[in-house]
Amino acid sequence: MKRMKGIGCVAAVLLGFTALLPAQQTREQAVGAMRKVEAKEMDPTYTKAAPFAQKLVDEALAKHPEVLLLAIHAQPPGHKDVIVASNFGRIGKLGDEDDMRCIHTGKPNLEVDPTGAHFEAEIVLHDKAGKTIGALGVVFNYKPGDDKSAYHHIADQVEAEMRAQLPNEKSLFAGS
Repeated sequence: MKRMKGIGCVAAVLLGFTALLPAQQTREQAVGAMRKVEAKEMDPTYTKAAPFAQKLVDEALAKHPEVLLLAIHAQPPGHKDVIVASNFGRIGKLGDEDDMRCIHTGKPNLEVDPTGAHFEAEIVLHDKAGKTIGALGVVFNYKPGDDKSAYHHIADQVEAEMRAQLPNEKSLFAGS
């Protein structure tokens, strides 16, 4: 009986502690909590998702339920680097400093967001031949103690799955 009370106390303490941790969001909650994008951050002439890129995003989200948010950044013909597919809209949002640094250096940006609730992996997106064709932004729910390298590995896995279907950059913009 004493053991049962002890287990109950430990469980109560753990439940109390977890209440202090950031709540894990659903995809819908994460999208709803995103900041509003300013007009100057957008390419007003690029407003529709690239068909095949969006298909790749949708397939990746179906296969990887642990991924919260997913976006492909690429340069459509006649445009600057923008979001061309995502599960949160913002199609046509111009690439920011992190996106462009990732694309130009080939190095990933891996970080916990300022709230401490999400781990963000920005990695280079390649075609089948290994040519850089854009960047892939992958966001996960995060809590202290989570294995960041595991999230990076999943992001790399998503990129590899997409790369296997991309003969070249133009294929991102092809009909699905």
